[in-house]
Amino acid sequence: MKKAMMLCGVMLAVIVACAPTPTATPVPPTATRAAIASPTAAAATKAATGADCAASNTLEQLGACITAKMPRKDTNGYVVPTKATQDAWKQVVAQMLAGKCDDIALPEPLKSAYTIGAFNGKENSSSYCVLMEILDSNNDGSVDRGWGTFIVNTKPSRELSIQAPHPLYDIGTESEAIAVFKGTNARSFMLAGSHRDANPQRTPCEASTGEGEADAAHNDTSLFFAATQTLADYYNANGKAWDELQFHGMGASTCPGVDAFISNGTSKPPKPGDKTLELRANIAQRNAQWVITVAGETPSCGETGGTNVEGRLLNNVSANQVCALSASDFSGRFIHIEQKTNLRAAIADWIAAINATWK
Repeated sequence: MKKAMMLCGVMLAVIVACAPTPTATPVPPTATRAAIASPTAAAATKAATGADCAASNTLEQLGACITAKMPRKDTNGYVVPTKATQDAWKQVVAQMLAGKCDDIALPEPLKSAYTIGAFNGKENSSSYCVLMEILDSNNDGSVDRGWGTFIVNTKPSRELSIQAPHPLYDIGTESEAIAVFKGTNARSFMLAGSHRDANPQRTPCEASTGEGEADAAHNDTSLFFAATQTLADYYNANGKAWDELQFHGMGASTCPGVDAFISNGTSKPPKPGDKTLELRANIAQRNAQWVITVAGETPSCGETGGTNVEGRLLNNVSANQVCALSASDFSGRFIHIEQKTNLRAAIADWIAAINATWK
């Protein structure tokens, strides 16, 4: 059974009355959309978990709400997705990129934990399709799987995918990335669904790096990686140029003297005309005190993203080899941004620099 219901002026598919508090006034029934699940006890639990996020007024609020419900460090809150789940995710992401949203029926591996629907921020005219995890079956305040969020802008002006693979760990990058996504009017946004160290188990992918199995940048089983695969397939099929920008954070003692380091996912210096050089120039001119470097420059920095599985894939390493094989060269599709905390706070500057680079 489907039941139409509005969530505080924001349209997302969850079956719960629009109410951040029990005393909220119901909205008129004229502005409604169909929910996607039957009002069973399990669905009610699921809906209650996502209701406050669905009621967000802005993308930034939505992202903050989603982040607040992520599995934290050492909680064993991340569930490694099965192959069936990865395939279901790719299917839905492909449909979203093709322009579908409210009419997408979530496949079995996703429908018990996820919701999908339109989101319209009150402060701008953009419309987005949001696929987000909402199931908290034990009511502990954290979603049950930690798989992540994918968002598509229905009317983008830039063929960019803005991504945050290390929320909670790379502090502030999740809020930075979603604000950049909105401010650049990019096509898609991907947010990992948990702390990279949510589980103590080490990843079988890139076992020598010692990363955890919840780390979205170092696991080929993550839905984050599956999203990049689907993005690459979408753009290859449509013959469109695009770029994936991942926002990362580095510690105060990492790469001394460097405020931000921009790379193509390898240690090779960029070639003339490369977007990393243009982006570096555009962000550096925003503040004369900032030191922004690329590979081959001084002060040097080793944070090249060379073990990043999404970077390896976009740098032409086959999907079945990204755990073991480094890229021999770069394609220009993947841009890896490492930043100190001062640059993570410079959101308006990144937006202006990206808009100037991808006109």
